[in-house]
Amino acid sequence: MAELVLEQVIMLGDVLENDDYALADTIVSRDDLIDELEKENDNLSQNAILEAITNRNILGMGDVDSDIILKKDPLRFALSAIRITRNMERMGDQVVNCAEVFRYKTIRKGLFKKEEPMGLILSRVITLAGMAIESLVEEKERFMGSVNTIEDELNGLCTEAFKKYRDANDMEKVEFADIYRIILALERLGDYSVNVAEELVRLNTGKDIRHLENASLGQNSIRHAG
Repeated sequence: MAELVLEQVIMLGDVLENDDYALADTIVSRDDLIDELEKENDNLSQNAILEAITNRNILGMGDVDSDIILKKDPLRFALSAIRITRNMERMGDQVVNCAEVFRYKTIRKGLFKKEEPMGLILSRVITLAGMAIESLVEEKERFMGSVNTIEDELNGLCTEAFKKYRDANDMEKVEFADIYRIILALERLGDYSVNVAEELVRLNTGKDIRHLENASLGQNSIRHAG
């Protein structure tokens, strides 16, 4: 499932950069396969949770401090598997959202190849998705610091793009509306990629790092795809 989702993200890059409407159709048609895989993985994970509860009791893990139960805890693994699977399915949904909007052909050609910040947004999203999937395959949180940095950059680029096209005198309302929908979907795609990376940290260390910035700064909450 992870590889299929990454393929969809990479294909979306080709769609937007090359104005490939036929490939956009292919992306949309493959969404049902991702949904089926999500359901299959979810069922497997739920069964694993039931087995994990039994196994934890057999291993005597029920009496151990949860702070030191890390990846070897079968229950932690099963719960993380559900969260990761759902975030990947949502990544796939956002790819399809972009492809469906692009198929309307309301957006001028060359926008994602010739104009900034749209090209940069697309590049950062593909990078985030690639990091998340690679970390998942390797079962390591090796990219976590870089993931946070790129997400911050992506959010800034999305804000910049919104303001740029909102104020563009040569842009019709319909085109702006569709561009904005794609910007939102790409930003969310990045958010879900970060969710996967964060879940890997929790799986490997037992630490929930999703809102650490809130605790340390006591300021605005971190935007996070729920």
